[in-house]
Amino acid sequence: MIGYLVAVSLSCLVGVAELVSRYRDRPTTLVRVPSTWAYVLINGAAGAGSLLLLHTFDWKFGVQSPEVSGATQVLVASLGSMMVFRSAVFTVRVGDEDVAVGPSTLLTSLLAAADRGVDRMQARTRARETGDIMKGVSFDRAKLALPTYCLGLLQNVSAEDQADLRTAVDALAGSEMTDTQMAYNLGLLLMNVAGPDVLRAAVDTMRPEISGPGERSGEGGAGEVGPLEIPPAVPPPRSAGGEVRSGRGGDPDVGSS
Repeated sequence: MIGYLVAVSLSCLVGVAELVSRYRDRPTTLVRVPSTWAYVLINGAAGAGSLLLLHTFDWKFGVQSPEVSGATQVLVASLGSMMVFRSAVFTVRVGDEDVAVGPSTLLTSLLAAADRGVDRMQARTRARETGDIMKGVSFDRAKLALPTYCLGLLQNVSAEDQADLRTAVDALAGSEMTDTQMAYNLGLLLMNVAGPDVLRAAVDTMRPEISGPGERSGEGGAGEVGPLEIPPAVPPPRSAGGEVRSGRGGDPDVGSS
């Protein structure tokens, strides 16, 4: 019985690790999505089924000691189920995509369902938090300083994730959106890497430096600087006949009668 518990626990742990790696900003949301539980439980059932097969056929892998052979069977069942359920028997070409057919198809479908469930659950919260955190932040002032500061606060961000973030920020800077719209999208990008708590702390620290109107604030929006208007010159006084009255040096003789 202990062997089954260990095999199920190891197999479930693999499924949990896969899901957590996909939602690093708020992994606790996974608990409230039913499809994530189905994904984890199928991984656990695979481990238990593999161990049952090993016990049925009495595969000891050349180990004579009962204690060692039991531990070996548990490890083989856990690792073997991971490989079997993530394998494909053959690949079918559908349109422009290669579709794997095999045990991995079931896990892929459940993983996609978990993705959609978590996305729908997090969308409203992410929108509210992003609007609250990035309110008043200028994208033009924050596009370099804020990502650099967030990455500096996090000590274990891989070079690949940093490069992907920089590429996404550069693409955002070349868009046709207003400064405020780009600032909100910048907050979403940083939230995916750093999470809402780190992003809020970084923005609060740097707010005096990154707040204010940007270069693009939208048509008629706050912070837009229009062309300099020069007031019209005051016309010189004219006589009753319409002639310009000039004084000394060609200046208008305003005081003459």
